[in-house]
Amino acid sequence: MTLLIFGLLGLLYGVILQRSGFCFARAGFELFLLRSRDAVNGVLAGLIVATIGFSLVTAVRARLGLPVADHLLLLPFGPGTLVGATMFGFGMSLAGMCVVGSLFRLGEGYLAGGLALLGMVIGAALDPFRAVLAAGPSARYLLGTPLPAVTLAAAIGLPAAALATVLLLALIWWIARRPPGPAHLPRASWRRRVALTPTVIGGATLALLSTAQMALHSPWTIAYPLGIVASAASGGAGFSRQHGALPLILLDLGIVLGAAASALLGRNLRLRWPRQRRQVAMSLAGGVLMAWGVQLSKGCNIGGLFSALPSLSLSAWLFLPGLLLGSWLGSHIVRRVC
Repeated sequence: MTLLIFGLLGLLYGVILQRSGFCFARAGFELFLLRSRDAVNGVLAGLIVATIGFSLVTAVRARLGLPVADHLLLLPFGPGTLVGATMFGFGMSLAGMCVVGSLFRLGEGYLAGGLALLGMVIGAALDPFRAVLAAGPSARYLLGTPLPAVTLAAAIGLPAAALATVLLLALIWWIARRPPGPAHLPRASWRRRVALTPTVIGGATLALLSTAQMALHSPWTIAYPLGIVASAASGGAGFSRQHGALPLILLDLGIVLGAAASALLGRNLRLRWPRQRRQVAMSLAGGVLMAWGVQLSKGCNIGGLFSALPSLSLSAWLFLPGLLLGSWLGSHIVRRVC
């Protein structure tokens, strides 16, 4: 039953992602290079809706005397979280798509998405930080021994933590609302900036679906199955670990198939190979960097932010500035190269 549920969830995620164009990499380019704020609004809408949804489910479970922590994504954090998130954001911009973006773009026929995923598998298999951490105390100090997972709800209570998170997200929206560019150019009206575009609706719908997944089993994660694939190929993942990751692997495959079905119905499914060799190299390199970032930060943009932040995990507030910094660096390099 669990495998069936995760497979269906993956199909639904894929359809919504393909229809809405929801993408963290696109949001990063909008923040630092473009005048649009559609993808940014979609991400923020998803985070706000998921925070409210996760908090309501957590409150109900606590009221019923059911376990709470197992249904949240609470990640350890430390300097490695910030370094890894920066590396992930840089790789995301270099590849032009995040992990979930690679999955649904592959479903649409963009083979660059497959190259980015291949780069992630290669990066996970290389695992350079195992040797770095074994090099000596200075390296361990730089990357940091992760602190135990901390939730804001444990510090100030669930209602206050949820309210503070929603208000902080609203503040981020307010700061990011004005796109860069010459002052004399016309700016979009307030109504247009917060319009219910397909991306905004998609972000909110993804948040509701993630809330349902969290209530049934666990929050939405993406990158972990790719690491399992790399470990299994090298013989490093035992049968129990592979079997435990099977629902998440099916979910990722469901995203590809759901996006393919949606693109087929919309007559937008066709194979698209990168036109330039540098695009192939950037997709692969971006995937490798994203994998290394996941290994350090213990999460990607979905697990480390889109699910961890609504779980009120303190790690998400260290992951977010790193993701923005890496996206800023990567987007400006991409602009120069392309």
